[in-house]
Amino acid sequence: MRVKSIVVSFVGVCYSREMARPLRITYPGAVYHVMNRGASRKRVFAHHADYEVFLQLLADCHARWGVEVLAYCLMGNHYHLCLRTPEENLPRVMRHVNGVYTQHVNRTQGRDGPLFRGRYKALVVETNTYLSAVIRYIHLQPAKAKLVSKPEAYPWSSHASYLRRKSAPAWLNVEKVLNGFEGGRDFHQYVLAGNDEELEAYYAAGRQSPVLGSDAFRTRLKKHTGKLSREHPRIERVGARPSADRVVRAVAKTYSVTGSALRNGRRETSGEGRKVAMYLVPRLCDWTLQATADYFGLSSYGGASWAGSQIRKKRDSEPSFRRKLERLERLILPQ
Repeated sequence: MRVKSIVVSFVGVCYSREMARPLRITYPGAVYHVMNRGASRKRVFAHHADYEVFLQLLADCHARWGVEVLAYCLMGNHYHLCLRTPEENLPRVMRHVNGVYTQHVNRTQGRDGPLFRGRYKALVVETNTYLSAVIRYIHLQPAKAKLVSKPEAYPWSSHASYLRRKSAPAWLNVEKVLNGFEGGRDFHQYVLAGNDEELEAYYAAGRQSPVLGSDAFRTRLKKHTGKLSREHPRIERVGARPSADRVVRAVAKTYSVTGSALRNGRRETSGEGRKVAMYLVPRLCDWTLQATADYFGLSSYGGASWAGSQIRKKRDSEPSFRRKLERLERLILPQ
């Protein structure tokens, strides 16, 4: 497979003369190549546990928001991710990943302040033409940096999971790409063939187009112009979200308790009902764990995180409980 020539401009859609930085392109089902680097090119992964924490954050994003992780490569001072967002929420997802990971590093290393150099870079990828090439580019990074001689030897890349798909974690989607090959070994040979010159030139450019795709793909994206916005912690142009009060009312009705009991943790409240509410508010309202903890009267976000993890475990192990949650979500979400 050869990558077609890439146009490195997207005039009138992604850049504005009044704005100093590119806008995000967000829409349901978008696929991105996401990258970020440590401030001043310093290491962001110093210990084995750091890599593990970052991968667990990817698993959390898959569980909380349904994000599909198609590939990853964690290098010493930067990372590469290939993500598909079923919902229009990449900024929310990446604030969670970068923010929680920075908290982890600051806490374990006794440091303070930002860890990454700033905004992450997110390139929208046309899947039919460029997805496999982008993942090849990601998987070749360790070999290109001479950290290993073979891409499968690098422990913090998804390439080994592509070769042994049965051992891939549940949150890593290798099938989307492997379905286009005869199998993992066929894909491996494709990776070993190296990147196309056009793709290398695209990534080597000082300022890439935010879209990696054909002219027809870029034209189709123009209908999403209204969805473009500067990333901001409190401003995200996403679809209509239910209020937390609406979630609590629905859960209270299902569990036959009062909404105030759910929020305040009174004795007559079903413990499960309160946990379900704390699971659904971040998921459906797109709230942070800290905001959720404040709403439910908790002293820290750890309690909200723990409640959500308990409900996810039960959801994954009990089909009847999963169906109950699905009915609740249909009751809550605007039709």
